[in-house]
Amino acid sequence: MFDNQKLKALFTRVVNNKVEEKDHEDIAAYCKKVFGSGYSPDPSMLHQFNNLVVETADQIAKPVVTNLLSVLAEYDSVAPNTVKQYNIPQKNKAKVRWSANGSGVDMVRVEGKRKEIAVPQQLSTGFYYEPFGDGDYVEQFNKLVNDVADAKVRLYMDVIAKLVTAAVASGKIPNANVVAASNVTIQQYNKLASVLARYGGRPVFVADTLLIDHFAQQQATDTTIKTLLTDRIKEELLTSLNPSTIGRTTAMNLVNPFLDETNSKVELPVNVGYMFAGDVSQKPFVVTEFGGMRQMTEQDMEDERIKMKITQSADVQLIFGEAIGYIKDDNVAL
Repeated sequence: MFDNQKLKALFTRVVNNKVEEKDHEDIAAYCKKVFGSGYSPDPSMLHQFNNLVVETADQIAKPVVTNLLSVLAEYDSVAPNTVKQYNIPQKNKAKVRWSANGSGVDMVRVEGKRKEIAVPQQLSTGFYYEPFGDGDYVEQFNKLVNDVADAKVRLYMDVIAKLVTAAVASGKIPNANVVAASNVTIQQYNKLASVLARYGGRPVFVADTLLIDHFAQQQATDTTIKTLLTDRIKEELLTSLNPSTIGRTTAMNLVNPFLDETNSKVELPVNVGYMFAGDVSQKPFVVTEFGGMRQMTEQDMEDERIKMKITQSADVQLIFGEAIGYIKDDNVAL
C-alpha cells in the first residue's frame, strides 16, 4: 500500500492539470502496480485506488452540484452524524377581521415557519470501468474521475426526478405548472415561464439537451418571436451545443451520457424538463448532504470489469411544489 496523503495530492494535481515534473511517471508507475500490467489487479491496492478516485471526484463534483442545486434547492453539506435542522416558511395569508369604523381592528397571528430535521438516506448508483491498459494513464485517470463526478450529479437529479414525478401524480405540483403532451409549443413553454416568473426572477429550465434544443429552435420558426431575436441569440441557436437562452428563461442542460455502446439508452429521460423560479426566498427542495461519496469495489470474474457501488448519504425533500414547473413532451426521443 502507498501513502494515502501523497497519492491524494498526486491525484489532485493530475485532475486539476497542475502536474509537477515527475507526476506523469509516478501515476503511470502507480497504475501499473494497481492493475498488474498484464496480471490481475491487487484487491487491496485496487480498493485504495478507487477510494482515492471517489474522493477526488467528490472535489470535482462539488462546484457542479452546488451550482445546479442552488437553482432548485436550499443545499447544505455537513459532516456525517450531524443533526441538521431547517426552517420551512409557511405561506399562509394573514387573516384579518375588519370592525366597524372607529372600533379598532382584530388581527390573528399567523405562524411564520415550521422546523424539520434532515434525516439522511443512502443514495446509491452502480458504476464500472475497464482496467487501465498500457496507454496514457493520465488521460484514463482523468476520464474515470470525471465520470464518477458526473455520476454524483446524476445521483441527485435521479432522486429529484422521482420526487417531482410523484408530486405531479399526487397534485402537490399544481396542474397549472404541468405541461405534458406531444409537440409542446414555445407558446406553452412561455406560458409556464410566466407562471413561475410570478415568484420572482428569471425562471431556469433544467433538461436534457434534446428538450432544450426542441424549444430553443422553435424561436427561429415562430412567426412573432423570430422577428425579435437579437444577433447574439441567432448566433447561439446556430453554433452553440447547449443554448442557454429560451425566451425569458435561462436553460441548463443535464449531464446525461449514453449507457450502452449503441447510443440508444441514457440514464435520465430526454423528454422531461423542470422549470424553477429564479429568485425565491425558499427553493422548492431542501437538500442536506452528509459527508462525501463512498464506494465498494469488486472485479467481475467473467469480463474482468471493475465494478463500483457509489453511495452518498443525503436528505432530499420537496417543500414547495407550487414553485416547480414540469414539462414532458412525448414526441422528443433519442
